[in-house]
Amino acid sequence: MSITRRELILVAGGAAAGVGALLGHRAWLERSRLAVTGVVLPRPTAQRYGHGAMPPADLGPLSLDAATWPRKADPRASQTTRRITLEVVDQPIGISVDRTFDAWTFGGTVPGPTLRANEGDTLEITLRNRTSHAHNLHFHGSHEIEADGWEPVPPGGEAVYRLTAGPFGVHPYHCDFTPSEDHIANGLYGLLIVDPPRGRERAEELVLVLCGFDADGDGKSDLFGWNGPAGFYAKYPIKVETGRLVRAYVANFVSDVPLVSFHLHAEMFDVYRNGTRREPDERTDVLSLGPVERAMIEFRLPRRGRYMFHPHQRFLAEHGAMGWMAAV
Repeated sequence: MSITRRELILVAGGAAAGVGALLGHRAWLERSRLAVTGVVLPRPTAQRYGHGAMPPADLGPLSLDAATWPRKADPRASQTTRRITLEVVDQPIGISVDRTFDAWTFGGTVPGPTLRANEGDTLEITLRNRTSHAHNLHFHGSHEIEADGWEPVPPGGEAVYRLTAGPFGVHPYHCDFTPSEDHIANGLYGLLIVDPPRGRERAEELVLVLCGFDADGDGKSDLFGWNGPAGFYAKYPIKVETGRLVRAYVANFVSDVPLVSFHLHAEMFDVYRNGTRREPDERTDVLSLGPVERAMIEFRLPRRGRYMFHPHQRFLAEHGAMGWMAAV
C-alpha cells in the first residue's frame, strides 16, 4: 500500500510506531485522522464551541476532500485547450445533522467543482441542463464577450462556452439567469482558479467557499457552511503541516447578506485581492467580502495546535460557519 504525504501529515507525531501501524492497518489510519498526537480535536458527541449546527452524520473526515484540496493544472501543459463538462442537476443535499436542501447544482454538489487552468489556456466548457428550469453559465474575469453566458439554456438543452482563462487569480462562476439571486441561493456556483505564468511558491493549497442555505423556506439564509454543509470543519478540522506555507482561496457566495468576513484566530495572513497580484494588498486577520467577492490569502501556522476560523458576523458563525485548522 502506498502512503501519501497527506496521510503522513495526518498522523504526525506517531514516529516509527505510527508509520508501522499505518503500513499494516488502514482502520488505525482512519482513527488517527480524528486524534492527532498533541492536538486535541473535538469529539463528535462533545459540546460544540460557538454554534450548534453540525454536518450530516453520514459525512466522514474525508467527505469534503474534493472541495477542500484543489487539483493543480499541469504547468507543462500551458496554452492548451481544456475541455470540461458541467451538468446542471436538481439534487437534495444534506446541509446539517437534521436538515436537507433541495439544491440546484453543477454536478451534484454545492459548491460546484473547482476548475483550474493556466493563464492563456482555452477553456471549452459544455453545459448540459438536466433540470426543468432554464439555466446558464457565467464566468467572472476577462474573456471573450461571446462566452459571457447570459443566454438561457432550456431544460434538456446544451451550450458550449469557449473562453481564454485569465487574468491569473481566482474567479467565480455561477448561473446568471434572472432572477440570478434565486439561482445562486439554490446552489449554482463554484470557482475557477487561474494560475500565473511560472506558477507560485509551493504551498499547501485549500479552498474555502462560504455557502448559505434557506433551510426553513422563509426566503433568507439561516444555515451556513464552508464548502457546503454546516459545521463540517468544526467536526473535522483542516489539517496542515506546522510552519508550511498555506494558500487559501476564499470566496463568499451568500447572496442575501450584504457583507461577510473571514477571521483566523491567533495568526495573521497576507491578502491578495482576487488573487490577481504577485504582491499582497495587506496583512490582516480579518478579510471582508461582499456577495461573490473572493481573495487569495497566505499564512503559516507556526505552532502545533488548533486555530479557529469563522465570519465575524455572529449569526453566520453560530449557524454553521465556524471551523478549525489543526497544525500538526
